Order: sequence, then C-alpha cells, then structure tokens
Amino acid sequence: MSMTRREFLKRSAVAAAAASFSTLIARANQQEKVKVGVIGTGAQGQNLLRQLMSMPSAEVVAVCDIYAPNRIRAVELTQFRAQGYSDYRALLERKDIEAVVIASPLHLHAPMTLDALQAGKHVFCEKAIAYSIDESRQMAQAAQRTGKLLQIGHQRHYNDTYNQAYWLIKEGAIGKITHVRVLWHRNNSWRRPVPDPKFERLLNWRLYKDYSHGLLTELASHQLDVVNWFLGALPISVMGYGGIDYWKDGREVYDNVELIFNYPGGVRVMYSSITTNAYDGYGEWFFGDKGTMALTNETSGLLYRERNAEKLEWEDDANTVQVDGRRAVVIEPTPTRRAPQRGEQLAQQGQRNAYYAELEHFLQCVRTGEQPKCTAADALPALTCILGAKTAIETGALYEFKPEDFRLG
Repeated sequence: MSMTRREFLKRSAVAAAAASFSTLIARANQQEKVKVGVIGTGAQGQNLLRQLMSMPSAEVVAVCDIYAPNRIRAVELTQFRAQGYSDYRALLERKDIEAVVIASPLHLHAPMTLDALQAGKHVFCEKAIAYSIDESRQMAQAAQRTGKLLQIGHQRHYNDTYNQAYWLIKEGAIGKITHVRVLWHRNNSWRRPVPDPKFERLLNWRLYKDYSHGLLTELASHQLDVVNWFLGALPISVMGYGGIDYWKDGREVYDNVELIFNYPGGVRVMYSSITTNAYDGYGEWFFGDKGTMALTNETSGLLYRERNAEKLEWEDDANTVQVDGRRAVVIEPTPTRRAPQRGEQLAQQGQRNAYYAELEHFLQCVRTGEQPKCTAADALPALTCILGAKTAIETGALYEFKPEDFRLG
C-alpha cells in the first residue's frame, strides 16, 4: 500500500487546513460583502437562502419567485431585509447585485442563467445543469464570453466525507474497482400539496416532462456525478428500464428507473431509483478487489476491507465500527482516534454543511477570481449520462455514448 499511516494523517491535516484557509480567505474579504439575489425560493431555494443568511460574506438583498407564498416566505427568512420580486428580470436590473443563486425548476436553469450572465452577474445554478446538452453549452459559452463565474450546485464536491473517500480510493484502499451500486429509494409520491389546481404544474414541475426529466435529473444526476468523479472515467454505454407503474396520478415521468452503465475496463455501474420502498435509503457503494467504500445519506462513509486484503498501515489508528459482524473504518475528515505523536492529533469541528461550503466557496471565487470545484464542464457529464439513459429506456435498446457529448465544445 502506497499510503502510510503518517501520510493518511497528513492527508486529513491538509484537508482540515484547507477548510480553515478557506474560512480565513472568506473572512479577509468580508470588508465588502457580496450582494446576492436568490431566484427560485421553493424548498431548495429556501435551503440555500438559509445558508446564505448565516454566511458572513453574503448579503442577500433580493429574492424572487413567481409563486407568492414562496416569495413571502423567502422575504421572511431574510428578516425583511431583502426585496421580493415576482419577475426575475426586474431583479437582474439591479446594479448593486453582484451574484445570483438560481434554484428554479430545471427547464428555467438555462434561460435564467443566460439572462443573469448577460446582465453582468456571477451565477450559482442548481443541478442538474440544464434541461439539454445544447443549453448547457450555451450557458458555458455565455460565462466565458462575459467573464463571469458559473458554478453548478453538485454539493457532494464540497462534502468532507466524499472528499476523504475519494482520496482513499485514489490511494488504493479498495483496490481495483470492478462494480458500483448506486440507488435512491423512497416511499412517497414525490408530489407536493397544491392549494389550487391551477398551480399543479408550477408546484409539481418535477412530474412533467416539459419541465424535468424526473428521477433522472432530480436524483440520478447527483449520484452519477459522484461515479464519474470517483472513477475518473465516463461511461461507454447504458441500458435501462423505467415506467409509470405505481403512481397513476397523471404524472408524465417515470416513478421507477433501473440502469446499467458500462465504463472502461469492464466496470459496471448499477443504478436504481424507486418511489415505493425506502428500506435502502440512498447512497453509493464502490466495490474493489480489496474492499468496499459505502457512502450513504450524504453523511456516512464506511470502508470495508476484504478478508484476504493486506492490512493498511494506518488502519489501527482509524475509528472503526462493527456492522453486521464486519469491521468498518469510519470515513470522516478527522479519521484518527489516537496517534502516538502529539503533533499528529487533529483538531477540527464536525463535518461542514456541504451546501454552506459550496456557497461559501462561490462567494470566495467571486472575490478572488478563482474557479469553483464544479464548473459547467464538470457538471455536463452527469447530464449526458442521464439523457443517454433516458433514450435507452425510451427505445428499449443499448445507448452508446459519443465522446463529444461529454464536452462543452
């Protein structure tokens, strides 16, 4: 094994130092807070708004939503400091706003981002990046043309557990990866209550094909982004099944999907998303010939070693748990429980909120000009994966990806 216990500890120390340095940089730039507008203040928009309101480097001055209850709630969350708008174009006309956070329905990501960039605003846009590959390319081209930032909200890139797991995999902790299992299982209709039928498509946009690709864009895109990132590869082909088999409520998108992706080197990735059983929850499992990396619920990471794998040099210093009779190393930003040298003892607060971290870094990038961890180029492959999968389901045939579909230009 190439990584020693000391190197493992140092890796964690570097991660902790990077987090601290990021905080220091953000504080150093607090002399002038970034004035932010939030466009789309439904459930996810309100989540991001709460993060921004607790952030010293942000000043939320405007919020926008076409649906009045969401808009009013957003203004309340800012303690009435922000002005509310029903038309995002009016928000973009404000010269004092430097950056916008877009958390609108998927089909509006591209037009709103294009308008915001043209108005001279830096843009943080929720995932999936856009409804289509062509729209994604337009967004990237507009960012390059205007010289403004475009960050896509795949928050797992800012999750400390995922970053620790990534480096352990890179260092060979699970050996050669041969299979990946990914799933997102829930037991509900995914339908939001509607006070008036006229708001049905406005509030339940995820269920209609003109506005979303359903489970594929709203859930699978998160996780396939992780698969591409961890494998350092892109799929060759995909086959799959899907249907509206349980929820006969007028929805137009699948209520279940099952996919098999073929990656280079014979790596198989199995993906499942269902809406009728929540037993498994959601997560990603990477299977190697020396171990398994299990990441669940965005909060838990466990490393299981195969019984015939040699012991890792740092393994005795790691926090461990017993799961169903098997020993697992706990994946966390500070993985050591004890260390023989005082200088190796790590000190860091609990895992950072990934939503907070991604927005904090976005504002830091606005001030420093550096690039975020998830640009349009980083986000496009996940969209390409799910659109290929959608075609495979619709045609009932194997879909073979074209390399150029993963590139912006």
